Amino acid sequence: MQRVKNATLVFCLFIVLLVIFSSYFRANEVGTLFGALAGTPLLVHIFNRLVPSRRAPGADSSLAPFIARTEPLPRPSEQVVVLRMEGPNGRP
Repeated sequence: MQRVKNATLVFCLFIVLLVIFSSYFRANEVGTLFGALAGTPLLVHIFNRLVPSRRAPGADSSLAPFIARTEPLPRPSEQVVVLRMEGPNGRP
């Protein structure tokens, strides 16, 4: 049921973006469609990053019994990467 609710909310956000782009920004049909297609996942991602999840911290997903528990991978040796900025004439 939660997935249906989330899908419905994403669809409503898409429709709202279509209306905003078509009326306030006066974009043509193609621009309105591409703007809504690009803006919907972007806004969903920003919302998911800014608003914490209401799930319990210890709650596992429904797939947890099917996922094999493994030991954590060993950390690779730490490497230092140095980036050098050069000007337009090739000098630092």
